[in-house]
Amino acid sequence: MDENQFSGHLPENLCQGEKLENFTVNSNKLSGPIPRSLSKCSSFKRVHFDNNSFTGNLSEAFGIYPELQLINLSENDFHGELSSNWGKCENLTDLRIARNNISGNIPPEIGNLRGLLGLDLSSNHLVGQIPKEFRKLTSLVNLFVQNNKISGSIPGEIGSLTKLETLDLSGNVFNGSIPMFIGDYMKLIHLNLSNNRFGQNIPMEIGRITHLNVLDLSHNLHDGEIPPQLYHLQDLEIINLSHNHLSGRIPKEFISLSGLQDVILSYNELEGPIPNNKAFMNASLEGNKGLCGNVTGFQPCSSKYLT
Repeated sequence: MDENQFSGHLPENLCQGEKLENFTVNSNKLSGPIPRSLSKCSSFKRVHFDNNSFTGNLSEAFGIYPELQLINLSENDFHGELSSNWGKCENLTDLRIARNNISGNIPPEIGNLRGLLGLDLSSNHLVGQIPKEFRKLTSLVNLFVQNNKISGSIPGEIGSLTKLETLDLSGNVFNGSIPMFIGDYMKLIHLNLSNNRFGQNIPMEIGRITHLNVLDLSHNLHDGEIPPQLYHLQDLEIINLSHNHLSGRIPKEFISLSGLQDVILSYNELEGPIPNNKAFMNASLEGNKGLCGNVTGFQPCSSKYLT
């Protein structure tokens, strides 16, 4: 029943006999609370409630589902906190509760979902820290918790999540330095840590993530130089290091990054030659103190940079 124009509330008694396995009503105009018969439907395997206007306290609206594999509750108006019961849905591989009004901490019991492949809790009002119990989520491929109010440093325990392909922690209040174990995420394709309070140097270990397509560390407190090891990222298409306190030169090795499409290094303290790379011809480089080169809006480099 997905992608129609259904409106109003869901009827009661949709799960009589508890034999309903797949339930899909996403992308409609449905509203109101989740009927009690569905909240107790222990036969559920795959459920899509996303992109509606469902309301209610999330911790009361859903229970424990022994057979559940996927549930998508994103883009609704659920409130309340995440229940520890999600950690008892032991067959769950995909949990999506993005873009709601969920508050409170991430329950550590989610770390019990050893088969979890995807977790999306983005765009809510979550606080606290990433639970150390997430170290057990060694099958996790995609982790989205952006646009919340999660704080603290990235816990060392999640260095075990080496199957990650997407990691988005942007738009929170994380602090400390980016841990060196980030380089162990060898399968990572998309890394977004922007709009936090990460400081200190950008770890050179990021250069080991050779399949990375997108690297966004913008709007943080990074200082020091851009590590030249990033030239190993030959699949990189987008790099955004803007709005930090980076200094020194743009590594000359970046000339070899032939796949680059978008380069955003604005509002740092960079100086010296702009690499003669096609992507740098249209790069966002404003707000730096001393960049030079054959790029519109910049002075040619003086002789001191030509040696």
